[in-house]
Amino acid sequence: DTLEPLLNDTTISHVQKVMLEHGGTDAWWTQPLATLLAPGFDPAQYVKGTDTLDVWFDSGSSWYAVLPKDTVADVYLEGSDQHRGWFQSSLLTSLAVQRKAPYKNVITHGFILDERGQKMSKSLGNVLVPHDIIEGHPKKKIPAYGVDTLRYWVASTDYTSQVGIGPSTMVKISDHVRKVRNTARFLLANLNDFDPRVDAVAYDDMTSLDQYMLHLLHELQAQITDGLVDFLNFEMFDGLD
Repeated sequence: DTLEPLLNDTTISHVQKVMLEHGGTDAWWTQPLATLLAPGFDPAQYVKGTDTLDVWFDSGSSWYAVLPKDTVADVYLEGSDQHRGWFQSSLLTSLAVQRKAPYKNVITHGFILDERGQKMSKSLGNVLVPHDIIEGHPKKKIPAYGVDTLRYWVASTDYTSQVGIGPSTMVKISDHVRKVRNTARFLLANLNDFDPRVDAVAYDDMTSLDQYMLHLLHELQAQITDGLVDFLNFEMFDGLD
């Protein structure tokens, strides 16, 4: 008569047991009320609810399960289709329970397409999987670029719009990685026996060219830091080109 839900550890555990024994969540619809009720409850006093809970409620309440109490996530990251999905359901559930958003930032990324801007599909034969990039695929004439090259592509790509990738893309990325590695090897070789306690040169004693190089290095460091703080990591690669 009260229409109050019957929810406690005993009733929930019993329903879980029934679902395990009768083929999963369909048991709620296929089994009679007497089976779903825990022992000691009169079926004549209850009705089985038939409302369907929004499927996004589960993931939308993940902040409650994952985050410590009174903690807000730094960022929620998902595809552009989640504005009315996970982003929204997380916001609504959090506002209802704790009167605040569960995140400080929301980042939306595009989806991966082939180099011609088409959706990848097996029927078109344009699917490029990470394993083929890392390990290579002789039949597709894809060399083994290694995991670092794939990581470089991910980090340097503008994710704010649709992302294209293909064989020619990886050739360019591989060339960038090679330049960075060669530059690092050259610098490390020249600094092999460098001891800053003995060999460091005071700024005022440096040549104008050395001071200018330090200025450029400072600008690059600031660009990289700003890019990471603003979640625009791909912008920091402009200074490496």
